Amino acid sequence: MHWKHLSISRLELTNFKRFYGSHSIDLLSQPDLEKPLILIGGDNGRGKTSLHEAIYYSLYEDGDLPGIHTRPNYLRAVSDRLNRRALDEGKRDYSVAIEFIAKDIGAERQIRIERRWKANITERRVMDIELKIYENGRTVDWIEDNPLVYQDFLRSLLPPKIAPFFLFDGERIQEFADDDSRERKMVEAIEDILHINVYRLLREDLKRYVIDHLQRNEIKRHERDDFFELQAEKERIQNELENKRDRQSESDREIEELSRRQKQIEEELRRIASPHASERDELIQEKARLNGEADEIKQQIQEEFKPLSILLAGNSIRNALRRKIEQEQRAVTSAERLDELQNQMEEVKRRTFFPSPEPPPEILLSKKQANFYIQSFDESVKDVLGFDSREEKIQLHDIGDTKRRLLLERLINLEKHGCSLKQVIDRREHIYNELREVEIKLQSTSDDPYVEELLKENRGLTERIGALKEEQSNLKADIQRLEADLSTRSRQIEDRLSQRAATSQVRQIIKLAQEARRTLDDFIKQLAPEKLSLLQKYMDEMYSRLRKTEDPIRSVEIDAETWQVILKDERGRPLEKRVFSQGMKEMYALSLIWALAKASGRELPIVIDTPVGRLDTTNRRALFEKYLPSAGHQVIILSTDTEVDVEWAKRLAPFVARQYRLDYESNSDSIIIRPGYFF
Repeated sequence: MHWKHLSISRLELTNFKRFYGSHSIDLLSQPDLEKPLILIGGDNGRGKTSLHEAIYYSLYEDGDLPGIHTRPNYLRAVSDRLNRRALDEGKRDYSVAIEFIAKDIGAERQIRIERRWKANITERRVMDIELKIYENGRTVDWIEDNPLVYQDFLRSLLPPKIAPFFLFDGERIQEFADDDSRERKMVEAIEDILHINVYRLLREDLKRYVIDHLQRNEIKRHERDDFFELQAEKERIQNELENKRDRQSESDREIEELSRRQKQIEEELRRIASPHASERDELIQEKARLNGEADEIKQQIQEEFKPLSILLAGNSIRNALRRKIEQEQRAVTSAERLDELQNQMEEVKRRTFFPSPEPPPEILLSKKQANFYIQSFDESVKDVLGFDSREEKIQLHDIGDTKRRLLLERLINLEKHGCSLKQVIDRREHIYNELREVEIKLQSTSDDPYVEELLKENRGLTERIGALKEEQSNLKADIQRLEADLSTRSRQIEDRLSQRAATSQVRQIIKLAQEARRTLDDFIKQLAPEKLSLLQKYMDEMYSRLRKTEDPIRSVEIDAETWQVILKDERGRPLEKRVFSQGMKEMYALSLIWALAKASGRELPIVIDTPVGRLDTTNRRALFEKYLPSAGHQVIILSTDTEVDVEWAKRLAPFVARQYRLDYESNSDSIIIRPGYFF
């Protein structure tokens, strides 16, 4: 359960680091009186970091702690934090405890977390851990037998991924703007604090603890007969169909995640390498192809230049020659052509005056009428076509139809040839331009090993995405086939179906769980942009309050796919955070933390160790006046007297609920906690 409001009420330490014996500090703020600050002062080496670590070691163990990955590493880290005097004296009580007040709508609980370490005094190392959780003074015993559930309960209070954004070291906060790995952790924290991971975890738990469990343990096999065979086949098809659909959804998510990572890589390549670095191998292949094509075009141009002399004569000369040939063709009539025309006229006369079959008698011409029209037809043909003067119209020295036709075709092809030659030359120019562009891009690429590593990862992601898309295509075909099979089986057993309550109920639960998983997928896709927009608004709001006038940052954007924070100047150009001053980096990080808290809808305590170590006067003033009083409902500040000096402590006093000072007591060789600050 994620509580809406969480406050640290008390912290206890027993033989932890410089704190010998038992110590307790009340940390409740007074937000109702506009006093959210708890001010704890101490010189260097006086236990400020010990208090900071005590909070962490109360809440987390093993991999949940920063820098700790395994149980042996955790045990060594705790062993290093046991008070040396207590070990020398053989004491066995080593512990930290933290108390919270957790509030939600209509509910308030007091939660106490105790971690006690069992130490081997001789070897001066921790051997085992005892963890106890109390709620409203009573032991939370319903999860005592399951340590994993214990840890899940603690993670719900303050998830470890987001803890570094609320329990942080002021001297290292600038690293959020320097380290790429921290930016990736920041993305994970954003997903966690905005509850995206909660819904993803719920989606996976539905499959693991509901769907898979019920399919494996609850759906029983029954005796074989016609009905049960059909029912079993239908269930098999349903299960396979759901598995295919689930795999389709999972591949969609995987493609989305891989694409997000690919965009991150491309953004990194854009930042440190040429924009064409990822195309290096393709550019080399493209250059070889273009060179080959250029050689082919060179040979083609040489062939096209053979009729160049005729082309150079010009269009006017070629057109005049073509008109002369066409004119001569119209003027020449050969004997063969005259014979052909005469045969055609004879055929017209036959079909006109001697039709077959013969027409009815009532429309048949008399012999006298027929002779009259036949004579008129012959005279008209001779007059129009000049058959009587055929000998004078035949030219004996013509070049002939075949050669004339070839000449005309040649002239027409020459015109087309001219256009083709121009196209080839234009193509050669285009290829040379492409070659120049490819060579320029190649010259700008890099062979830096890190770039090559990114390119290799990018190629691997591309291949994986391609394989997933191919798998999706196959899944789509399988789903269509299975849906058709399922429809067939349903029709076959429709008249034989009987109620089997238990199995039907289990199948209904599985179906509802599968539908719930798909609904969660849709919900996550809709929720993320809304949360990101809200986060961006709040971060922009706080940074505008903290920034110096001369700072180049004018707007804050969060990429909807990669979830990376992008800072832009007044022209909308992205800025590199790693080149910012220390003050700008801290203002950026503090703005992000404030925005995360606001966008999450949760009120969480903030603990800042050494808040202003590297800040100049202007940034310090912005931190004290504009950030700390409004950072949250509970802000615990661990500071030296040079960071929050007497003057600033007095100016912050209206917002301070409690003040403490950490001193060294030589009699007990221990740090002790006293009321009051350095005055």
